[in-house]
Amino acid sequence: MPDNRKQLLMDLGAETLADTLLELAGHNEQVNDKINSLTSAEKVNIKRYRQKLAGLRNSTRYIGLEMTDFFADQLERMLADLEAWVTDPCTGLDLVVEFIETDAVVFEMCDDSDGTVGGVYLSTARNLFFHYASLCQDKERVATLFIRLASKDDYGARSSLMKDVVEELGEPALSLVLKKLQALEANEKDAKNKRSYTWMLESITSQQREADLFAAALQGRQVELPKPKMLAAARAFLEKQDAESALAWVQRIPANDVSHGYEIEQILKEIYTMQGDRESLVNLQYKKFKSYRTFEGFQELLLATGREKREEILANEWAIICQNPSFNDHDAQFLSDVGMMDELEAYVFAKVDTLNEGSYYIVPEIAASLAKHGHYLAASLLYRSLLDCMMERAYAKSYHHGVDYLNALDAFAPLIKDWKTFPTHNSYKVNLLLENKRKTAFWNQYRRSKG
Repeated sequence: MPDNRKQLLMDLGAETLADTLLELAGHNEQVNDKINSLTSAEKVNIKRYRQKLAGLRNSTRYIGLEMTDFFADQLERMLADLEAWVTDPCTGLDLVVEFIETDAVVFEMCDDSDGTVGGVYLSTARNLFFHYASLCQDKERVATLFIRLASKDDYGARSSLMKDVVEELGEPALSLVLKKLQALEANEKDAKNKRSYTWMLESITSQQREADLFAAALQGRQVELPKPKMLAAARAFLEKQDAESALAWVQRIPANDVSHGYEIEQILKEIYTMQGDRESLVNLQYKKFKSYRTFEGFQELLLATGREKREEILANEWAIICQNPSFNDHDAQFLSDVGMMDELEAYVFAKVDTLNEGSYYIVPEIAASLAKHGHYLAASLLYRSLLDCMMERAYAKSYHHGVDYLNALDAFAPLIKDWKTFPTHNSYKVNLLLENKRKTAFWNQYRRSKG
């Protein structure tokens, strides 16, 4: 259904909307701040921005991990507002530099264990710096500010400035940076600062050599490149519709390389599609599927093979799955996802005794799926296995899950007509009570669940 709220709001008229926004602003600081930004001149917004930076630098509060998402969002909005209303790129450059230089106080005042706040500096602020640097005509200023930031990175929040710096800065700013760094390195007395300048020089010159080699590679010359650049070369040739050259670069990466596996796979899919090489595409998709059976991977495989191969592939996979001596929760999940419920039931009957104790997240879903399709005995065996493991661990905080499992077993028992060689529900429950009669916390929860 289309969202027509924008038109409905416009139909209300400007005065109604203005009154509503002002009313909201009285209760929400974020709305109030946005209104002030929209209705103020650029100079006023710059002043307000610098006041916020001063507030950061002078703050004595501590922000715990539970509040870092909100804090990171505040920082993101500051940068978004900056980009929205600054018209002079050199002024914007100065202001984003001032933001980045708050890193010391910001990382002292918050617990950024999950890296949320760091991401604002490493990504958003970094990208905005290079955006303004590319537009600012005062390249001397750009070079000076870049060195000032990148040469002092006590908290790791500025490390991304040196990534792809040759491409990001470009000429003539890059030449000025190199000239200034060489002078600073030659005259610096402090050992730490000197090491920083030396490292920056080496990094930039290394990136320049890499850029020259990459350019040569795109011209068809045989050169040595690091793996990420090999993949970049392959993508560049794909953009030129040169699948053969793209494939040649991918094939230079060792077959056992796992660090770039996903990216290699995506590039190969494009290459084989461009070449019309269905056999190679099928082999690629099947290799991926075999490494980790998922419903999504199966669907991708069918796109390559054709849906007419569905039953044949499933029959082959079922035969392979059965050969595994132990219960594999991911294989069981796959059988459930593709609707092979009879096979899943047989799989549970044969391998439930080998269920991995670490399967608490996936197995309850599999059991619920079995029950939904009327396979109550198989579902019960999975719930029994989970409950037995839980009781053996005697982890009281998990008892509520165990109570849910036992209630499910109670509900399924009348629906099971043939218990095969497995103990009936009554036998299992009596034995469970005898072996765990001292776990009164569990049994009290169970009784309360019955009302």
